[in-house]
Amino acid sequence: MTIAGMPSEWADLIDPLVPEILNLVIASWEEMPSPTPDEKEDNITIALCRALMQNRTARGLPFQIRTQLVELEPIPGEDLGRLDIVFIPLVPREDIYFCLESKRLNVVKDGGTRAYAAEYVTFGMLRFVTGQYAKAVRHGGMIAYVLDGNVSRAMTNVEANIRKQRVALCMTATEAFLPSMVLKDDPRVRETHHHRVHETNVFRIHHLFMPTDSPQHQQA
Repeated sequence: MTIAGMPSEWADLIDPLVPEILNLVIASWEEMPSPTPDEKEDNITIALCRALMQNRTARGLPFQIRTQLVELEPIPGEDLGRLDIVFIPLVPREDIYFCLESKRLNVVKDGGTRAYAAEYVTFGMLRFVTGQYAKAVRHGGMIAYVLDGNVSRAMTNVEANIRKQRVALCMTATEAFLPSMVLKDDPRVRETHHHRVHETNVFRIHHLFMPTDSPQHQQA
């Protein structure tokens, strides 16, 4: 016998929303002005969140969109997390949400390019794996702002860092960067599977690599 409102039932609400959320994010990204090659992360996130909330499709979907939301009840030993973009279903539980954590990749400045792939893993993915973010649900998202437009290079750098951090990321020896099972036809989307210590279900991180219209990439 199940009881309405149990944590597992609330978590089930996220699963069918994931395809709609990912499609909405991609569509909104493509409608917003392209960031500069060294644009600050917070500025890009605010612009994307504004585009999301202005998107007509979002108005008919069963969730609210918030930015810079604080996770009030992290697991013991973890600091309060500040969630970049959060999609919140209309339920009376603050821990049921889809979090989209943002990171810059391939930042162009002073004539050089910095990958930031290690930071993507350490200060992004690991926060989901430890349960600092999204501890009560089975899906989370990473959005990479690829500021030189070179998605292939960004993916290669991130995948290399994922393999280095495989144990910390709670991934098996055979698991790596996988094609998305949600958006199978979009080469900019990947997913990774993680076996978090505080739960038995597999946790999935959906990775969106969103390129800018950077002159540096166009000239490559």
